[in-house]
Amino acid sequence: MKVVTIGPVSTTIAAPAPLVYQMLSTIGQGTGHDGERAEVLERDGDQLVCDFWTRVTLPGGIDRLVRTRERVALRPPNRVEYEHLDGPVRGLRESITVTSKPGGGTHLTYVGSYEPRGMLDHLRARLLARPAIGRVMQQHFDDVRTRAEARAARSRVFREDASLSPPP
Repeated sequence: MKVVTIGPVSTTIAAPAPLVYQMLSTIGQGTGHDGERAEVLERDGDQLVCDFWTRVTLPGGIDRLVRTRERVALRPPNRVEYEHLDGPVRGLRESITVTSKPGGGTHLTYVGSYEPRGMLDHLRARLLARPAIGRVMQQHFDDVRTRAEARAARSRVFREDASLSPPP
C-alpha cells in the first residue's frame, strides 16, 4: 500500500528560531484552548511518551476532541519528531523543523507520513485524516506564531531578535 504524505505545512514567524524551538519542546506546560492539552507520561532525556488531546473538525462540521498517544523525540536545536502509538492514526510519523531565516525570523515546517493497513484505511487516510491534520497543523502554527511573536517582543533573552516582531 502506498504511503500517504501529509504536508508540508509551513509558516514564517517573526521571532528567533531558538525561541520557537524552545516553545515547541516544552510539551505539557501551559494550558490549551477548547480542551486541548498534552500530558507527559514518560520521559527519558529527550525521548517522551505523551498523551495529546486535539480538537479536530471533520467533514460535515463534526467537531471532536481526539486523544493520541505519541512517542516524541526532541532533536535540538531544530527538530521535533512524533510517532503515533495509539489513536485514530496509529503509526503516523511526523516532524516539525525550525529553521532560521536569513535576515531574521523563523521558518516552521511540518511533514507527516502514514502507511495505511489496507484499502479502506488508505481511503480514510487520504480523504479524512490528511486534510484534517493539515488544518490542525495550520491552526497550531498560527497559535505558535502569535505566542512566539508576542514573547519575542517582551523577551530579555532574545532581545536582539525582538525587533523582528511587528509593532503591536
